[in-house]
Parts: sequence; structure tokens; C-alpha cells
Amino acid sequence: MDLDLIPAGLTAGSLYALVAMGFNILYRPTNVFNFAQGDLVMLGAMVGASVMAIAGLPWLAGAAAAMLCVAVLALVEERVAVAPVLKRSAHGHSWVITTLAISMIIGNLVGRIWGPDPIAVKPPAPLSTETFDLLGMAVSSYQLALIAITLLLVFGVEGFYRTRSGKAVMAVAEDRDAALLRGIDPDRLSRWSFFLGGAVAALTGILAAPLLYASTGLGPALLLKGFAAAAVGGIGNNRGALLAGYIIGMAEAVGAAVLSPGYQLAMVFAVMLVILLIRPHGLFGSAEARTV
Repeated sequence: MDLDLIPAGLTAGSLYALVAMGFNILYRPTNVFNFAQGDLVMLGAMVGASVMAIAGLPWLAGAAAAMLCVAVLALVEERVAVAPVLKRSAHGHSWVITTLAISMIIGNLVGRIWGPDPIAVKPPAPLSTETFDLLGMAVSSYQLALIAITLLLVFGVEGFYRTRSGKAVMAVAEDRDAALLRGIDPDRLSRWSFFLGGAVAALTGILAAPLLYASTGLGPALLLKGFAAAAVGGIGNNRGALLAGYIIGMAEAVGAAVLSPGYQLAMVFAVMLVILLIRPHGLFGSAEARTV
């Protein structure tokens, strides 16, 4: 096997894991899948690329501005499209329609504002997308940084869930009404989760842009594979999402090299199907109720 497939697969897998983590951050306190998550990723890339190119902001400042803008938009989405649904019924599924509606609105607005042309984004100095040889693999410093950032974010978020506030999120995920009776405010946790999930989505888009360009097609591509990583890893489990992201990224890279680039998506879903047939609740999922 060509060793160059390893950094390519791990880099793609890191992006899928970040999208999956964004899903999980929102899902845990709300039991809602935000189908606009891919569009938030795309919007983060477009806003970040624009403020860096037009306003001339440095990479970190542009990334922070994009994360803030998208986080605020995600908070608005929660107030408009999710909170009213959960208020009527904590177990209702009307959020499928409302979040898809937000997705279409964002996609159309971004298409009208930025148009279809992709925007090239340079990585932050001193990182580069130029490759060098590392143990027989062609890898860039930006790829290594992206993998490291993903690991830090995933384990950082998992560490948060061990804190008092994190356990409150888990309690709401287990039983929203019972958590309310225990003095936990589910609405506040829902708002913060959407805000944080929007920031993670924007950061994912910004990190993806130097490799995949900032374009209106970025969100749908990452959404599908990020959702696959969330399902394969076990819904709500970020460590599972990380492992599943790397499995899907490697399957995609191997499929493109061994078969054809046209079979990448087929390989992803073949791997997803096999794993879910063996582990219906995902690699780290369980049919049993969580203990909080």
C-alpha cells in the first residue's frame, strides 16, 4: 500500500471527526440532529476566507471572527428552529424539517452573496501545504497540525463532559424533564450547545479551506461523511466519532487509490454498512441507558 494514503486518510478523517463532534455537541443536550451543520461549516469557511482576504485580518483573527459569526447564527437557529419544537414536545421530530429549512436558507443566501467560485485560503504561517518526506510518507506541516488540533479538541470536549457542567448536559440528554426537576435549565444548556456547536462548525470549515478551498460545495460533502462518522462511532460519543472518522477517511483514500476516485463514496458507505451490521449502535454506542 502506498504510504502516502495514511496522512491523506488521517487528514480527511480529522475533518469528518470534527463534523461528527459538532453533531454530538448539539445532540447530547437536545436529542436533535442539526441538518444545517454542513452549511454552518461551509459558512465558516466562506466568512473566514472573506475577512482574511478583504479585511486583511491575520489567520487567527479571521478564524475567531468567523467562529463568532457562525456561533451567533447557530444560536439564532436554536431559538427559531429548535427551541419552539422542544417546547411543544421534548420527544418530537419536527426539528428535522425546521433544521433542513435553515440549511436551505443558509445555502441559498451564501450562493447569492459569494457565488459558485471557490476561494483559495492559505494556511497560517509558519504552516504550509507543501509536502515533505516523513518515514516514507509525503505529508505537510498543515496536515500534521490539523490532526493534532482535532485530537486536542475531541479529548478536550470529552474532558468537559466529566466536569459538573458536563454531567448536567448528560443528565439533560438522559431525561430532559427529570433534569429540569433537579434544577438544571435545559434551555440554557441547549443555547450554549448550539453556540459551541456553531463555533466548532466554523472552525472545521476554516481548517478545511486550505485543503479543499472555501466554496458552497464544502458543506454538503463534509456533512454526509461527518454524519457517517457520528453514526459509526456511536451517536453522542466523540471518541467513537474520532475513530470512525479515521476509519472512513482511510477507507476513502484506499478506495480512491485501489479502485477509482469515483468509488470513494461507495467505499465509505460499504464500511459504514459493515460496521453497523456488526455494531448497530456504533463502535462505542450501547443500547443500554446511560448512567449520569
